[in-house]
Amino acid sequence: MANAKFYEQLKNIRAEDKFPNQELEKQIIDKIFPKDAEELSLKLSNVTAGFYGFVLKNVGKQYGWDKVDSISKSLFIELGQLKTIEAQEKCIDIPKDTRALAIIFISAVYTSSPEYKFEIFKLTPEETLMRIFGASRYYRIAKELNIETHISWPVLIPFFEGIARQVGIECKIEIDSKILENNGRCNCLARFILI
Repeated sequence: MANAKFYEQLKNIRAEDKFPNQELEKQIIDKIFPKDAEELSLKLSNVTAGFYGFVLKNVGKQYGWDKVDSISKSLFIELGQLKTIEAQEKCIDIPKDTRALAIIFISAVYTSSPEYKFEIFKLTPEETLMRIFGASRYYRIAKELNIETHISWPVLIPFFEGIARQVGIECKIEIDSKILENNGRCNCLARFILI
């Protein structure tokens, strides 16, 4: 059982769980517990998307749809700042130029956004050019909840703005979305130019 094997690898996190019997424990682990790290990270990614989408949907319903975009932007600015702080705490060398935006984005993809992929075309202090593709869990959930028209896309623009603020640089952020589909599939070109 792959699930039981992965469960065993995470036994320190699950050490305090107490089931009433082994039969129930086995059934839940076999049927529900993720089989590997990939499945776990994708399930957690869906939960992250759910929090984003459901909060914005409820904000729109309770306080007005005109509030949704500014909250989404604020959230992503703060996430960009948070991911920068996390990277700094890991002692990653973060240059005070356009390369910082790519480096922090990569650290966020590796630790928190498994559905994004990247390809860097240019990485210089003055200009960074990268392709971001894969899936946007945020667009996928917004589309599922029919709230996508209330949000400015791509939401990565304020994320990168947050990184720039936290690093202390001024740069122009351009993101040209080539593909943004209902299922979240995306393909865009991001360009950062030092001002």
